[in-house]
Amino acid sequence: MSYRVSTSLLALLIAMVSAPVHALPITFTATLSGDQEAPPVTTAASGTATLTLNEAQTRLEIMVTLSGLDLNGSQTADPGDNVVAMHIHAAPPQINGGVVFGLMSPNNDLNGDLVIDPVAGTVFSAWDLLEGNNTTLSEQLSALLQGNLYLNFHTLDHPGGELRGQIVRVPEPGSLLILGLGLLGLAVTRRRR
Repeated sequence: MSYRVSTSLLALLIAMVSAPVHALPITFTATLSGDQEAPPVTTAASGTATLTLNEAQTRLEIMVTLSGLDLNGSQTADPGDNVVAMHIHAAPPQINGGVVFGLMSPNNDLNGDLVIDPVAGTVFSAWDLLEGNNTTLSEQLSALLQGNLYLNFHTLDHPGGELRGQIVRVPEPGSLLILGLGLLGLAVTRRRR
């Protein structure tokens, strides 16, 4: 019986791997915190981001939700938490890198996609193929896919950055399914012994 299960799982796995691959949007996330800054920053602020690279890999949509920072200078009485710049930088974790796409100061969003909702604490923008800070999305795709880009939010209190989040790829459901099937196959094989 277990031999039949293992063979069935193997057949299913082979069918899934050999099926035609369709380009899908790629999802990335970033968890924003002060301890990711180089050097680390002590802050009560935090944030999360979801980024989606379209199927053609010509547009990266960016949705950020922040807590504890003032996006327009009128949300809190403390001017030190006012966001004065927000960017995507190129560098691996714990290393500072140059700005490759500015959402604010500079704003490299040439199409006017930038939408800031200070009350909700959200920022939306999109980095299109030819936009960027002396670079383009096309030139930065490799860094994006390798996890070598990060979001950085600069404030009056922390002009070098108060919140930073490395942009990392979310595993695709198909990859997780294949991994799960592989682990199940190993478990069935071990049980037979």
